[in-house]
Amino acid sequence: MNKKNITVEETYASAVENHKKNNFKIAEELYKKILKIYPKHFDSIFLLGTLAVQSGKIDIAEKLFQKAIQINPNHANVNYNLGIIFKKKGENKKAVTHYQKAIKINPNFVEAHNNLGVVFRELRELQKAKNCYEKTIEIQPNYPRGYSNLGNILGELGESEKSLRCYKKALEIRSNYVEAQQNIANFYIRKLDNTEKAISESYKALKMHHDTSKFLNQRISLYRLKHDIQQAEYLSSKNYMVNEAKLFQVTGNKILKHKVNKEDGNKLNPTILLNDDEIKSLLPYYKTHYIYQTKKISSDCINPEKNWQDVEEQYFNSPNQIIYIDNFLSDKALKELREFCLRSKIWNEEYKSNKYLGAFSDKGFISQIHLQIAIELRQKLPKLFGPYALTKFWAFKYDSTLGKGINIHADFAKHNLNFWITPDEYNNDKNGGGLKVYDAIPPKDWTFQKYNSNPEEIYKFLNDSGAKCTNVHYKFNRAVLFNSEYFHETDKINFKDGYETRRINITYLFGDRHEK
Repeated sequence: MNKKNITVEETYASAVENHKKNNFKIAEELYKKILKIYPKHFDSIFLLGTLAVQSGKIDIAEKLFQKAIQINPNHANVNYNLGIIFKKKGENKKAVTHYQKAIKINPNFVEAHNNLGVVFRELRELQKAKNCYEKTIEIQPNYPRGYSNLGNILGELGESEKSLRCYKKALEIRSNYVEAQQNIANFYIRKLDNTEKAISESYKALKMHHDTSKFLNQRISLYRLKHDIQQAEYLSSKNYMVNEAKLFQVTGNKILKHKVNKEDGNKLNPTILLNDDEIKSLLPYYKTHYIYQTKKISSDCINPEKNWQDVEEQYFNSPNQIIYIDNFLSDKALKELREFCLRSKIWNEEYKSNKYLGAFSDKGFISQIHLQIAIELRQKLPKLFGPYALTKFWAFKYDSTLGKGINIHADFAKHNLNFWITPDEYNNDKNGGGLKVYDAIPPKDWTFQKYNSNPEEIYKFLNDSGAKCTNVHYKFNRAVLFNSEYFHETDKINFKDGYETRRINITYLFGDRHEK
């Protein structure tokens, strides 16, 4: 073997080692160095593609995988990764083609069967999806994801008890499988007939999340760290004793002071690299489980003084199924719900593009008050909510100094109820900060991915279809009720900087858009 080959082999080994250690920049440079010598070095092209996927560079990854497949069209992993790329881009038919080819090359490719099931589910070919998940379990009987996904399909096919058994089987195989535990929580949340069980199962999912918390690639987002320091300071200032909060504040503030450097003028670095000592100091607080237990409310949670029959008629008689309801919650419910949002360590979902945080009903964002609101909606507005199951509910929290609101999208439900619980005094723009709803639904051939992640194409569709926009301004304790299939987006937000001042919206979804 000549010296040139030895150099390439050594470079490739070093690239792979750095790739495994998440030293992405070094690995990328080494793969590219090899390709300058051997432009058709298959492994470097393929792994450079996987690196691009990990870095969120989907278009670059697609080009690399297409190049790899020209060199070796019968490579199962390349076809599998192209399936992933096309699924991310909302091109589900192409995703199906590549997943099926990967399976043809390697019939026991469990992940390819699973991902093919995911695409079939989105295409509403539920029986095909069910077959895929059953195949994963046949190939690998101890495959927890297969059981969890099969449970989802069985639930949609009306076999709810079988679905619950699948979720429990997934947890038997992997006791800390958060997704399966969330599915169990959703099972009870949808039924609304055992609120204590729904709450306890959701809290189990949150505790699993906390127990398994870790820093991905030793990094943390600035908006996440800022929020969590402010929450820890809030809890301490109110004498709510939460383990490790003090140490977390000290370490976190030091990181903000010494590591958050300014780039391009006033643009703050969005991610922070942590060393091992910093991780050791921060992680115990992230693993601490703390949820505010709301006080019992014997009276109504949604405003008892409002004529809800009139509200229901107003919605059905509205020309475009968009209305807003002021003074939505009772004073007691509103106070408890706001305290729950401020105190509970539930804000675990990060939305990196617009830099806001989320909390979901199947992972800790739940209490008797949350569920009582859903029950009362079905009781007081029976024509509107009665025919449909509660799908899920969630909350988003925004820091308008670092990020912005939700991009334009549509949801998968029948009815969307969105309400706001941050006092008006914290809103710097009284004519903004609310919700923009467009009276148009996605074309039937659009995938969920497409109508949730392609703003340019969505705006073009809205313009071409002549959709009208209803802009509902932000107001404390105001709810917006609309057809959940309508495209909608957060209006420009401008709230005061601070912890209690952050804009918080809560959303309830009822029904499935595929229901007739």
